[in-house]
Amino acid sequence: MARFRITVILVIVGLSNLAFGNQELLSISEYNSRLEQYLSEIQKVRANPAHAVDFNRGTPSSILIQTQAGNVDVPLEFLHKELARYLTVPRNFKVTVLSQLEERLKALRQESDQFERARDGDPAIRSRLNQILAAREFRSVHGPTQLELLTDYINAWIEKQFDKLFPKPPDLDQLGQIFVWITIAIACSVLAVWLYRRSRERVLDRRREVIPFSASARNWRSWLSEAQARAASGDWREAIHLGFWASVSRLESDGLWEPDKTRTPREYLNAIPTENGFRLPFAAVVKMFEAAWYAGRPASVAEYQSFMLELEKLGCRG
Repeated sequence: MARFRITVILVIVGLSNLAFGNQELLSISEYNSRLEQYLSEIQKVRANPAHAVDFNRGTPSSILIQTQAGNVDVPLEFLHKELARYLTVPRNFKVTVLSQLEERLKALRQESDQFERARDGDPAIRSRLNQILAAREFRSVHGPTQLELLTDYINAWIEKQFDKLFPKPPDLDQLGQIFVWITIAIACSVLAVWLYRRSRERVLDRRREVIPFSASARNWRSWLSEAQARAASGDWREAIHLGFWASVSRLESDGLWEPDKTRTPREYLNAIPTENGFRLPFAAVVKMFEAAWYAGRPASVAEYQSFMLELEKLGCRG
């Protein structure tokens, strides 16, 4: 059992050395110089965004710092993540990413300075602290073991792989922009619907043609005869107009609805029962009449001929 434990310990130490063997071992001053170098690299990225690729590739995953209290491992995964994020975010967010990364590096630089000042503090205070830390209750306190460092390294590697497989959602700045654009889109949609309804109401009001008498007060043959006379003179639009009233007079005379001189074409159509055989041809008559009369454009002879074919289906034959 003892041999097994020794073997496990040797394997763990070997793996730990393998994991951290490629790390640079820097002094505190060299570490500070390295941070300054990274800050200057950020300035190069500001001038040339493509430099972020070389900067990311040439940066280690962590730095091992040699101190009097032992080696300290400083992970640089945040630097790789932010540089990768910089390459993917929209242009207007790139400045923000670089600024945040610069602030993070400056914070590391300040922490390093504070560590050096604490190391070079008052000898009497340090001696007193050493006496306190030498007490029995502090004997079990120690820095991270090789196993803990290895575990942290493995967890960081797994987290990095998950970040590649499942990219993180947009940050707060991006979410704010998305929310603003969604709000603008909703407001524009509501405005468009309101304008459409208003314009439709005005069109419907304009399509109400009030005649001084009910259509059936004048025989449909009289309406049709006048329509044919206008067609003979080439006034196709007016011919279609008079032909529409001929169809209304014809159906009204058959008792499909009560005479009402204020109805719109659509209201005449809606007054015909769905199962009535005249409904479909009259719907075609209404559609062609609205297109020719309310569109405010000249009608063609082809439109007039198609219109007359639908009138014949309603029994309006000259």
